[in-house]
Amino acid sequence: MNKIYVTQPSLPDLEEYTELLKQIWESKIIANNGNFHKQFEKELCEFLRVPNISLFSNGTLALITALQALRITGEVITTPYSFVATTHALHWNGIKPIFCDINQHDCNINPDKIETLITPKTTAIMPVHVYGTPCDNEKIQKIADIYGLKIIYDAAHAFGVEKNNESILNYGDLSILSFHATKTFNTVEGGAIITKDEKLKTRIDYLKNFGFVDETVKTK
Repeated sequence: MNKIYVTQPSLPDLEEYTELLKQIWESKIIANNGNFHKQFEKELCEFLRVPNISLFSNGTLALITALQALRITGEVITTPYSFVATTHALHWNGIKPIFCDINQHDCNINPDKIETLITPKTTAIMPVHVYGTPCDNEKIQKIADIYGLKIIYDAAHAFGVEKNNESILNYGDLSILSFHATKTFNTVEGGAIITKDEKLKTRIDYLKNFGFVDETVKTK
């Protein structure tokens, strides 16, 4: 009986992959900012049409670091319809998730119900582009501007997705990608943060390399 796979990752030719590994072994650079690391960031920026990318070992760490980079605290309005990492990243940073209902037609966060959930403790909105379908960025941004909130998009499903001839990764303050083996584009494991702000990328890279300690962050 033939097996029918729900999904199956595309993998490079093994000999070609091994040849690249030989170059890494010869360079003896296997940490951040090696030649392949820099090349990957550069070519991803060009392919996705985004200004800045910071690579991570997975999407969860990218989410955690994005929250720290923007100094998010208190409460964040997000969606319950997502992989558990979306909420885990908030909990890890001592942030309370406030769940907003979703649309029936696309399963994305319902922007018409966000405003009723905002309190004096709300500091950000974290929507998810579910199954690669873009959220209503315009409505979400309008709410964020009125209340002075940050927006972090969990775009783990949305590699290469465009809206109005522009990458949806350029919306909001930050967008997060996952390169897990189950994603459209995979590096077996991996993730990234996309930002339009060069100074913010510098802060993100610092946090990635050296960690972050803040009295507002409480972990168990």
